[in-house]
Formats: sequence, structure tokens, C-alpha cells
Amino acid sequence: MRAKALVLAAVPVVAGLLPVTAGTAQAAPAAAATYYVSPSGSDSNTGLSAGQAWRTITKVNSTVFGQGSTVSFEGGQSFSGCLVFNSTNVPVSSASVPFTVTSYGTGRATVSSACTGDYSSAVTADNVSGFRLDNVKVVNGSTTAAGVLLENQDGTSAAQGLTVSDSDISGFGTPAGSSSSFGGQIMVLGYAVNGHSGPLDSVVIRDNALHGAGVTSAAGPGVYGWGSGANITNVTVEGNTVYNLGMSAKGTGAGITGDGWDGAVIQHNVVHDVGANVTSCGGASGIETYTSNNVTVRYNEVYNVQPSPAFTAGCDWDGIDLDGGTTNSVAEYNYTHHNAGSGLLAYTSTAGSRVWGPNTFRYNISENDDWGKIQGGLMDVVPSAPKNALNVYGNTFFTNVAQSGKSSGSACFDFGYAAGTWGAGSLIADNICSMGNKDQYGRPGPFYYNAYGQTGMTLSHNLYYTAGSPSWRWGGTTYSTFAAWQAAGVETSPVWGDPLFASAGAGGTCSWTPPAGTGPQPCPQAYTLKSGSPAAGSGVAVAGNGGTDYYRAAVPAAPNIGADAA
Repeated sequence: MRAKALVLAAVPVVAGLLPVTAGTAQAAPAAAATYYVSPSGSDSNTGLSAGQAWRTITKVNSTVFGQGSTVSFEGGQSFSGCLVFNSTNVPVSSASVPFTVTSYGTGRATVSSACTGDYSSAVTADNVSGFRLDNVKVVNGSTTAAGVLLENQDGTSAAQGLTVSDSDISGFGTPAGSSSSFGGQIMVLGYAVNGHSGPLDSVVIRDNALHGAGVTSAAGPGVYGWGSGANITNVTVEGNTVYNLGMSAKGTGAGITGDGWDGAVIQHNVVHDVGANVTSCGGASGIETYTSNNVTVRYNEVYNVQPSPAFTAGCDWDGIDLDGGTTNSVAEYNYTHHNAGSGLLAYTSTAGSRVWGPNTFRYNISENDDWGKIQGGLMDVVPSAPKNALNVYGNTFFTNVAQSGKSSGSACFDFGYAAGTWGAGSLIADNICSMGNKDQYGRPGPFYYNAYGQTGMTLSHNLYYTAGSPSWRWGGTTYSTFAAWQAAGVETSPVWGDPLFASAGAGGTCSWTPPAGTGPQPCPQAYTLKSGSPAAGSGVAVAGNGGTDYYRAAVPAAPNIGADAA
């Protein structure tokens, strides 16, 4: 990923709803009530029962609702229009007394967008605390940019308690020809479309399907969060299935993009088939953070982030990326596989005044990532040496992908574009690098590609294996035997040998249900260790290691090397 900017301008007024302006007359809000909307209803009805249902989204937008009201659309039916809720029609709102949009009867209701423009959205919640969209299908019925937009265009205190759950949202992305980067299935903006830096707090995106119609659809991203600084706080993104987001050629987002977030958990999501159309650098990734603090990315499966049908131009296509300006964050217990770029990326740039790190990658499994040698490593640390600590431990990296079209194979670890010293306390330990990839000359990739001679990190107790000719590129020297690597003294107690995985290369795609919150574990069992593995008990204890390995077993004092630490 690369540094980028969200380009925005004022959003147009949606028909049927007055904007908030000085002097605008507002009707007194009614008491909380449940309002029904049905194709068989009438806008002259009261809306207060299924038998007295309204008919149109226009009626909904022009009604002033009492605090804690519910707007319920008939399940199995479709409604054309774009919903907008703000302090005009929801003048009093509270996280403790939610305002809800949902379905009634059998099945989900469908909101089919009928608004157009670079900053259009099928459902907008603007400075409405306690907003909940639940059990609704939202589809792009026009050239609408966003499916659901959560923002705060006029508030100085945070809009709180925003939830999108159990919904199917599809087909949204930056309109063709737009100069904006606005668009996606769910947009969470602390930098509103009118340029106001209105904060958001306690945002939950849970158990949704966020997708396009096919692998090369122009839809994407899935979740696009963008703050002003880091003014989007306490975010949970969990249990979502995010897929078929081909995005635009210039796309710079991700399946899940957590940018400008302070305090977030991204967990139990499946993200796949993302970035098929991208030809630029700066996208796409499966899960990405940027200018964010205290983010935990865990228990996710990310695969097939790749160009399609073939690579033409561009870069990235990473599985999980802690990108520029990310601080105090961790990527743990994730399974990345068959991504065209690196499975794990530490993009260590300073963004504005935000210096990257300290951050940690631990107990992740990577299978056949960087198959296109898009980034150069199964894990990349670029573009420069991290100024704050980077800890990478207990991960399992495996590849046996053919890279016959490349003059050299992907490395296990690929470091930077210049020399530099890593931040104090940086550690690379207890990782397995099993390299069976082969370039056009039949050579496996190196275990390290550190051509610029970055220093300052501690290397300890990593296990290396290849059936081909091994190599470690460290500064101006390539070590071509394990004995030579040992003798160089770069690493403490390295280990050589076949790790004896249960079924190397057979991790495949997991079968699990994200809303169940079970994560990819115990999948893939392929990277558990057989009896007699040289990794068994050969690791070094790491302080503050989280306590459990990938398979959720307690990490012992003398751990195994790799993600199966116990």
C-alpha cells in the first residue's frame, strides 16, 4: 500500500429531505414509534402499523422521527430510493436509545438505490447517534457510489453507537470517470463529505455480506474507514464475508480499510477475490490500516487478493497490511493464502506526523502468498527501516508456488529500499520459512532479501528449510549454506530442517461461517507439526506473546518454532 488521500466535495441534497441550515423550520418530533413501509401501502397512511404502512422512501426521508424510532420495510420487497437520516429528520438521538432501520415479515427488504453522483449513498446516517441498520439488503440500482455512509457533517462531539449488521450490501464503488476516491459498500468517515472533521465513536460492522457481482466487478472497497487524524474511535469489524470487489483501476482501498481509527478490532472476517481490476500502486489489500492506533487484526482468512484475469500493471495485492502511520497495533492468528502480493506487509512510512510502530505480527500462517512476486516477499517490510519497534514472531511461512516467469523467487522476508536501522527492541524470532518456490532457473527464493543492509533487529531461533539451494541475502553478502549463515553471527540459534508439517501446501480454503465468530481455526491443520519436527521445543520465549498460538493452545516456556507453538 502507499500513502493516499480521500478526495471529497460537498454531497448533493437528496430529494425529499431538507438539509440542516440556519432558520430551517422543523416539525416537533413525535414520540418513539415503529413505522412500516410496504409497496402495498400509501404515503397518506399513518405508517404506524403494517395495515397503515407508507409506500415510499421519499415519505421516510421527509418525516421527523422521535428518539428511538424504528423504520421497518416489508421483507422480500424492494424499495427504490436513497435513505437519508440526519439531525433534520432525527433531531434527537442517543447511543442508548437506538434509531433502527430494519425489515419486518419474511426475509430481508431491499433498498435499491436511485441516486447518482460522486458522493451519493443508498443509506446515509449523518450525526445520528444510536443508528442501526439491521437485516436489510442494499443494492446499487443506479450509479450510486456508496451503499451505507456513516458520517458527522455538523457535529463537534462524536456521533456514537453506529451499527450495520446482518445485511447484504453489494455493487457499490467509485463511479466511472469520477475524480473522487469516494465509494464502497460501507463508508465510515470521520472526514465528512462536506469536509467537516466530525468524529464517530463505537462503530460496529458485524455479520454482513459485502460484495460485488463477480470477481471483476467494479465494486469496492467492502468497508472504507477514513478519519481526520484518528477521530474514529472504538470500532469493531467482525463476522463479515467480503468478496468479489474488483475495484477501479486506480483503486487504493482494501476489502476492509481501517484508516484514521483509534481503538479497533478486525476479527473473524473472510476476505477474498479483491482487487482484480487494479493497475495502480497503493491498492489493493485484503485488510489494511492507515494512520490508525491500537488496532488488532486477528482470526481472519484472506485469499485471492490478486489481479484478474492476469497481471498487467500495478503493485500491492497484499493479504494484511499495517500501513503508513499505524501505531501500537498487532496482526495475529490470521491465515493468508494465494495472494498475488505478500501475505503480511509492514508499510513503515511516516504519514503526516504519525511515525509507524511499534507494531507486531505474530502467530499467522501464510501459504503460497506473493505468487505473482508482486512485492518480493511472503512478508515485506518496506519502504524503509521501521523507526519504532517491529516484532515478528511465531509465524509460519510456506510456499511451493512455481514462479518460472521470474528471474528470482520471492523471499520469505523482504526488507526495504534503502539502508537503515530498525527501532530499538525490534525482533524476528521463532518463525518458520519453508521455501519450495522456484524461479525460471529452478532456484527457491532467499530466506531474507536484505540487499541494503538494514540493521538493528534481533534475529533469533528461526527455522529455515528448502529442498533446493538455500540463500540468505544480507547486505552485500549472499550466504549459500546454513553453516555459512550460522558462522556469520547475524542470528542467534537458527535452526535448519524439514519442519514436518502435517500436510505442507494443503491448507487450501477454510470452511467456516464468519458470523459464528469461530475464526479460521483449527483450519488449516496442514501446518501443525508432526512428531520429530526440528521446530519442536526449539524456539525462544518472547515476553508479552499473547499467551496462545495460532491453534489457541497455551504457548509454553520453550515454544515450538512457528504458528503451532505448543
